Amino acid sequence: MPRVSEEYREARRDEIARAALRVLERKGVRDTSIADIVAESGLSTGAIYSHFTNKAELARYVVGRFLLPRLDTLEIAGARGDMVSPRDALLGMLSTFRDTGLPPALVIQFWGEAMVDAELHAEMLRTAGRLLDSLTIAITPWTGAQGTAAADVAGQASRCARTIAALAQGYVANAAVFGPRDIDEYVASAAAALAS
Repeated sequence: MPRVSEEYREARRDEIARAALRVLERKGVRDTSIADIVAESGLSTGAIYSHFTNKAELARYVVGRFLLPRLDTLEIAGARGDMVSPRDALLGMLSTFRDTGLPPALVIQFWGEAMVDAELHAEMLRTAGRLLDSLTIAITPWTGAQGTAAADVAGQASRCARTIAALAQGYVANAAVFGPRDIDEYVASAAAALAS
């Protein structure tokens, strides 16, 4: 039997994930079953289970495909000493929604389900930890350049990273409830509101 290439496996996981996202958006996280994903994708149950055995694995994959590459880019820039401002970090994170079509309402559903599903909760905590770590690394050079005392650069960058994450969560919640919102306008509006 010929070996399946990693590129093929990744393409199949993407196909399943996109089908799952469509049905999850329609039916909701709680009411979506593997049978629904099978019907949406046109693949067999075995094909689905060979890639994702539960919603936590699917959530991990979606985060890995959509969010982590953005975090990696920000983190690499910060590690190189590039000046990534909080505004740039926020725009970099939120551009995930514009560029991938990931529905903010689906993210909210996963957050809600994570409050009652231990596996999803653990995945959410892992993702949030990675998000805060990456943002902290990304903005540390900028924080140091703002005249922050050398002894407090790490602490200030960490606090700022948490605020950036909160602003991103605000965008997700706002877009889920009130509908799509231009990311550049949201960031500019948040900056103006905080400056006044």
